Amino acid sequence: MFTLVSRKETEELARKTGYYQREPQALRAFEFSLCCALGAVVEHKRGFASVWRLLGTVAGIDVARSAVTQRFGPGSASLLEELFFLAVERLPAAGDSVLRERLNAFRDVLAQDGTVLQLSPVLATLFPATRTNVVDAAAKAHVTADLRARRIVDVTVTGERGSELNELYLQEFVAGSLYLFDLGYTSYDLFWLIEQARAFLLMRLKENANPKVVRVRHGVRAPTASVGRKFKELEFCKTQDSFDLDAEFVCAELGETVTMRVVGLWNHATQRYHCYVTNLSPEEWSVEDLAILYRQRWIIELLMKLMKSHCHLDHLDTGNPDALRTQLYASLLAAVVLHALTATAATSAGIPLEEISFLTVGIAAPLLAVTLLMLWLKRRTTYEELAAMIFRTIALGCRDQNRGRTRESTARLR
Repeated sequence: MFTLVSRKETEELARKTGYYQREPQALRAFEFSLCCALGAVVEHKRGFASVWRLLGTVAGIDVARSAVTQRFGPGSASLLEELFFLAVERLPAAGDSVLRERLNAFRDVLAQDGTVLQLSPVLATLFPATRTNVVDAAAKAHVTADLRARRIVDVTVTGERGSELNELYLQEFVAGSLYLFDLGYTSYDLFWLIEQARAFLLMRLKENANPKVVRVRHGVRAPTASVGRKFKELEFCKTQDSFDLDAEFVCAELGETVTMRVVGLWNHATQRYHCYVTNLSPEEWSVEDLAILYRQRWIIELLMKLMKSHCHLDHLDTGNPDALRTQLYASLLAAVVLHALTATAATSAGIPLEEISFLTVGIAAPLLAVTLLMLWLKRRTTYEELAAMIFRTIALGCRDQNRGRTRESTARLR
């Protein structure tokens, strides 16, 4: 758990990234980085104050609040970014399961998703919002998650207008990797690109999709006569809960065609088929297997929920672009720390990682952050020192920042 980032590496990165512009003084990079990350989960309203409070009460660094604010610049942003990717590489491996053993056949199992981040109106020029009647400034975080390891591996930030598909086209698809997409990533050109890269695809099929059927395996009435017909013209067998066929999709932009496997599994609760498109082999992956496999995509939804709700990724209320980047990567680093903590706890208890809820850990994060920070900084404490820390949190970190205005308002009541 505590090997994700070390003091020595953090200090070296601080010099490399420009966090230190002169000889290091009281506000060391290691303490600053950890307090930025864990400060993201302690308080609902993000800002510089939560970092300042943790530095003063737990790390024992007594500096003015303005000194902490001034540390948020291009150097701190680059430092937190470097630490995030370093920590991701060192995350402990997830426990084994039957499904995960089957996933070992793939080089990687990846999912992508995007989320809109509401920003300070001051940044409207740099990050104009598309829904201007709601907010003035917004960005979009494009996230890639490794579903086998249950962790985030890459993040790209664009303006809110940034398309998920356009970001996806910029990446290189890796042979042997499996990509799971939701309906928002539907593109027949994407099917062709993944097939050409010798990679694998699994995603839901859009309701308006109507490819030409080229082969029927089972679940379709008059299978021979159905070849050459459109998908919407098919009649499915009521005696079977699934269908399996191959269909030809036309790639409008590329001027190509690509043949993919289309399957459906009957859902008795909704009385309709859940349909998927894939290029995974029918000999190795049955329709039921594919439905179970696709549910693994829910992991990225949980990770996004963890980042936004409990690591407060969507509370980036600053007009300083460098402070924005610092807080963004602090939230991402916090999510990695919580993941590592969860994985270590699962290993310690001898239970599979999936038996622990990421979201519940996120809810408990404010209770864990101070203790975790004390362990990481190797702070030995007594009951008396712990009590003094609590009082110092209140007396220092909760002090009225507008005492003159408060006295003036109180005076009017007398």
